[in-house]
Amino acid sequence: MFEFFPGFDPATFEWNWTWWTTVAWSGRVLGIAFIPTVLLQRGTRPMAALAWILTLLAMPFIGAALWWIIGRNHMRRRKRRRSRAQARISRSFHDLARGSDDEAKIAADSPLSPLSAVSPARNLVLHDEHGIFPPTRDNLARPLPTSAVAFDAFEDAIRAAKDHIHFEFFIWREDHTGERFRDLLAERARAGVEVRILYDAIGSSSIRRQFIKPLLDAGASAAPFLPVRLLERRLRVNFRNHRKLLIIDGEVGFTGGVNIADDYLDWFDMAVELRGPVVYQLQEVFAEDWHFATGEDLAEERYFSGLSSHAPSGIATEAEDDPEGQTTSESAPEPEPRAIPTVARVVASGPDDTLDTIHKMFFLAITSATERLYLITPYFVPDSAIMAALQTASMRGVDVRIIVPQQSDVPITQHAGRSYWEGLLEVGVRIFEYRDRVLHAKLIVHDRDHVFMGSANMDIRSFRLNFEANCVLDSHPLNRQMCRLFLETQSRSTEIELDAHRTRPYRTRLLEGFARLLSPLL
Repeated sequence: MFEFFPGFDPATFEWNWTWWTTVAWSGRVLGIAFIPTVLLQRGTRPMAALAWILTLLAMPFIGAALWWIIGRNHMRRRKRRRSRAQARISRSFHDLARGSDDEAKIAADSPLSPLSAVSPARNLVLHDEHGIFPPTRDNLARPLPTSAVAFDAFEDAIRAAKDHIHFEFFIWREDHTGERFRDLLAERARAGVEVRILYDAIGSSSIRRQFIKPLLDAGASAAPFLPVRLLERRLRVNFRNHRKLLIIDGEVGFTGGVNIADDYLDWFDMAVELRGPVVYQLQEVFAEDWHFATGEDLAEERYFSGLSSHAPSGIATEAEDDPEGQTTSESAPEPEPRAIPTVARVVASGPDDTLDTIHKMFFLAITSATERLYLITPYFVPDSAIMAALQTASMRGVDVRIIVPQQSDVPITQHAGRSYWEGLLEVGVRIFEYRDRVLHAKLIVHDRDHVFMGSANMDIRSFRLNFEANCVLDSHPLNRQMCRLFLETQSRSTEIELDAHRTRPYRTRLLEGFARLLSPLL
């Protein structure tokens, strides 16, 4: 039984000091000692702070261990020293970005322009120190709607590499797919291409040195991101690099939700291939992560050769659609989506950024929607701000639809997410469970012109604890194409009805409530 003063008998007002009293008071002092750090780091989230304080007081030894392992929200990491070469690149890039803004303003004056509704992402004016890069024109985006299509595109790009390959993934497994890419990367390294591989130490914990050895022998460089060291003063096991980036020669880049493992061939996932100046931004994100993991600074012009003031050539593109058109039927997506011209920017965030940039981007997208907001996410655990934004968007008349998995690879997160459904269904948000297979894709289709793709999920971990990278794509034809994909996915899903949800079994609601209770501790 929990005692506020262990060893004290209130009936006799005497102390009964035993070995257990010593242990109990030691734990109490330990728990209390951690409370100031909880208040400093979770002061902006009172419910999370209260949950941690109660845990520290009720179970001090367990609570202190959990706080040391997973309690912190933010971390510091050293930044790259910008060399003269990088300074020149930055100046050129910002000149290009200013040109993009000027062009966007001119385009917005046209009544038929797809940019007539100003992108909510364009209003993100913070500089790239917070991971918010400026919008760039003259880009091409090619959606890769399945993992199989994405893997083939990755392979084609790697085979075509002439100078360097930068390969960064959260999960890389020792299976057939993992070996397939290992051998291909080793082959390119032997051909004289610089190959750098960055993988998360926890997400790719199955990777052994024996698996990496063929790459190292071929001349490639490989490093784990934030390996766990138990003797660290502050354990950083809770901060993971969830990004999925592949950059080839500074000219073509990939991002999305696809990891390098056999599982993803059976799951529903997607990625996007990018060409043009936005690849510079992906390269910049990789360079920061690589410097943190290895200390090597990639501030050389050769790694940013994709930065140019003209559109990429030699790639088949899709013609501009009627800007006044709108997808309303549940038509199937095109079997092989083509590259589409787009204004694009990268938004990256992580626990080293106290602004929680990805969270702010999602919040701005939801609150600025005027017509439709279609979301696909494998993990849906919104905080109070995102929850309120979704509710008010639907109450304003925005068509808000969310697709989540019926079968999830993380059941506790699925149960926590379902506990939020009633508050959304009550105000008209439509929720669907994808039933074909495990869903791992991440997508936001915003009004008629904007698409958000990348690694971030709609959950607290992506908002505050993981290193994430998303692309904001401003293109009416691309929006239409991804809307078709969303509606095709919806047709393979089961819609959740409010009345049926309210009558679910008591034990199910109890499990969901318990799972939701754990979310502030993340």
